[in-house]
Amino acid sequence: MNLLNKSIWIVGLFFATFIVNAAVLKDGTDIAVRLAENVNGNINSTGETIYFQVTEDVKVNGQLVIEAGTFVKGMVNEAVGRKSMGKGGVLTLVPRSLKTQHGDLVKFERNPLSQEGRKRTGATVAHVVMWGPLGLFAKGRAAFMFRETEFDITVDGDYELPAISKLMSKSEGSGTNDVQITFAKYKSKINYRKGKLGKDFTVHVTDSSDYDINEIEITAVDGHILPEPIKPISISDNKKDDSQKKVVFSFLDIVKYALPESSDFDFKIGESHQGNAQLVAKWKLK
Repeated sequence: MNLLNKSIWIVGLFFATFIVNAAVLKDGTDIAVRLAENVNGNINSTGETIYFQVTEDVKVNGQLVIEAGTFVKGMVNEAVGRKSMGKGGVLTLVPRSLKTQHGDLVKFERNPLSQEGRKRTGATVAHVVMWGPLGLFAKGRAAFMFRETEFDITVDGDYELPAISKLMSKSEGSGTNDVQITFAKYKSKINYRKGKLGKDFTVHVTDSSDYDINEIEITAVDGHILPEPIKPISISDNKKDDSQKKVVFSFLDIVKYALPESSDFDFKIGESHQGNAQLVAKWKLK
């Protein structure tokens, strides 16, 4: 085989391999997602970006094209705060798009998702995993949905997507060192049913010359990676304990991901240190 024929053969093999490993995700395909954050009509605004997360691997002809855990960017379609005369708030969300691990953009039909959820056929598909109707709409109160509320969203258009190998998945960091981190007792009730702002949250972190405390951030809640890490709003000395730093996170940033009763927060400091702390707080929902 001469050099020219060999080159043609290699190029042909490349494209043949691509075609074999590509699959078409069809228009109208439903994909199961969960709401990746809490949304409240009295706190969030119309037009604000929110995130969903794919809950199951999406396969076409047996080939993985969208991996579970992929974030879907969405938007608050309508957020109306609770009103006088016993009128409750209004809250609807719409999905917009996701990017696959290969960087391909997949768009979704912008069907409004209410507290009851909406499928392409109009059937109810929201499943409130943890809190049932309590976590949804109540007359005379703020309209809200909790993280973990599930929906089916619908693909808008046909997309030729290359197969994803599980080997492409990001591996967990190894060799990290644990840091002692605890939430300070939160004495106030979180009045989520009225969408009221509360006091910021404080965590106590053991100080050390082994890391820069200014690099601390929250990366996951209850085992779910966040779309973006949460940064603190202030860091100061703990006057009651010289070995600790007092790190404060904003009320909105924490309540965006925490669930009633308790949630586990994962912290990261630089590339080699991490810690975990449980937040326990009382919520006013009824």
